[in-house]
Amino acid sequence: MKKLLLLIAAVVFATTVSAQDKKLLEWGVEAGLNINSLSFNKDVLASSNRAGFFVGPKVKVNVPLLGFGLDGALIYSMNSAAYNDVTNNVEKSESFSYLEVPINLRYSFGLKALKIYAATGPQFNYCLSSENTLNDFFAIATGQGDMSRSTWGWNVGAGVELFSHLQVGVTYTIPISDSGNFEWSQLQNLAPNFKQKTIKVRLAYFF
Repeated sequence: MKKLLLLIAAVVFATTVSAQDKKLLEWGVEAGLNINSLSFNKDVLASSNRAGFFVGPKVKVNVPLLGFGLDGALIYSMNSAAYNDVTNNVEKSESFSYLEVPINLRYSFGLKALKIYAATGPQFNYCLSSENTLNDFFAIATGQGDMSRSTWGWNVGAGVELFSHLQVGVTYTIPISDSGNFEWSQLQNLAPNFKQKTIKVRLAYFF
C-alpha cells in the first residue's frame, strides 16, 4: 500500500509539473506581412511603402497570475525597399532578406478564451542578402553607398490571444541604428543616412 501511494504521488507530481511547464513555456510558429519604408535625413531622396513577408519559430514564456511574460522569435524576413533620387530623377528598388531576433516583454489581460496583450522590446536584425544585391541597390549614377548588415530596433505592439493557442497582432519597429548611407563623390557635404521603419501584421500559433 505504501508503494502504491508513493507511485500515485509520483504520477500526480509529474502530471502537475508537466502542466506547469506547458503553461510557463509555449512553443509555436508565426508568420505575417511586412510593410517597410525608408526614412532619410536629407530631402534629396524619397521613399514609399513596400510589402514583404516573414516566418519563423517563436517561444512564449508566461508568469502565472501576474499577466507578464516574454516573447522571443527567430525570424526569416523579406523586406522590400525603394527610393527615388529626386535630384537626378533616378528610381531604385530591391528586396533584402534578414534574420531578425525580437525579444519582447508582454503584458496580457482578459479571459482564458480571449486576452488582449501589449508588448515591447529590442530587436536585432542581420541582412542575409548577397554583396551583389547590396551593391545593385546603391548603384546609382552619381555616387555610391553602404548598407549596414547589423541593425537594431525597438518594437511596440499589441494584439489578441485566442484560446491560449492563437495570437494575432500588429508591431511597429522603431529603428535605433542607421540601415545605411548614400555618398555622392561629386557633391560635397551630401551623405544621406537612412533608417528602415517596419510595421508587422503577425499571426502566431502555439502548440
